[in-house]
Amino acid sequence: MTPKDVAGALLEAAVNLAEEGGVGAIGLREAARRAGVTHGAPYRHYPNHQALIAAVAEDGFRRLLAAAVLALSAAGPDPLQRFSALGRGYLHFARQHPGHFRVMFAAGEGRRTEAVKNAEAAVFALAVNEIAACQRVGLARPGDPQSLALVAWSGVHGLAHLWLDGLVDWIGLGEASPEDFVARYAAEIFRGLGPAASPPRPRRRASGPPKKRVEARKRRR
Repeated sequence: MTPKDVAGALLEAAVNLAEEGGVGAIGLREAARRAGVTHGAPYRHYPNHQALIAAVAEDGFRRLLAAAVLALSAAGPDPLQRFSALGRGYLHFARQHPGHFRVMFAAGEGRRTEAVKNAEAAVFALAVNEIAACQRVGLARPGDPQSLALVAWSGVHGLAHLWLDGLVDWIGLGEASPEDFVARYAAEIFRGLGPAASPPRPRRRASGPPKKRVEARKRRR
């Protein structure tokens, strides 16, 4: 195996470990065993297991970015369809790459390298851009598009974790096809970001006494 092949095999082994047992299951020795290399081989590519975890997270965000760009390209020019496509792409990625997904958002400063932060920012920028596009045509309420993007991301991200943990099926929401459910949920999030309906105007109360009383007073005078 070439050095590149060894690095790729270790990365794949780490992803599989995370899928089976979460980020805590990733270790250099076990990754080496699964990749079929010596115990000392990983250290030529990753100085410690945190470096291997960071590599998995960066790879995951790059894959997510590619999936999001592809989803936007297929959605066409309509801002609402593009926003919905981002949500669907995010959820599909989480379901198809659970090992990557769990590592990408695991807590721990050691996993938050500059490369990981940059890859994450690139994904977030797509959501900000699409919300700004919706604001320009009146489909989303005014305000900081980054704040609105964070609201949308939080909702989709929370659903992704619930889905991976089996809770969506547990409460019966996963009974529909994944495509239908994801599309419906993305639409619900967008409606939450939409422009607020104008409250009904209160009826103006007439000032002064009724007209008939005024006329009667005039006659008595």
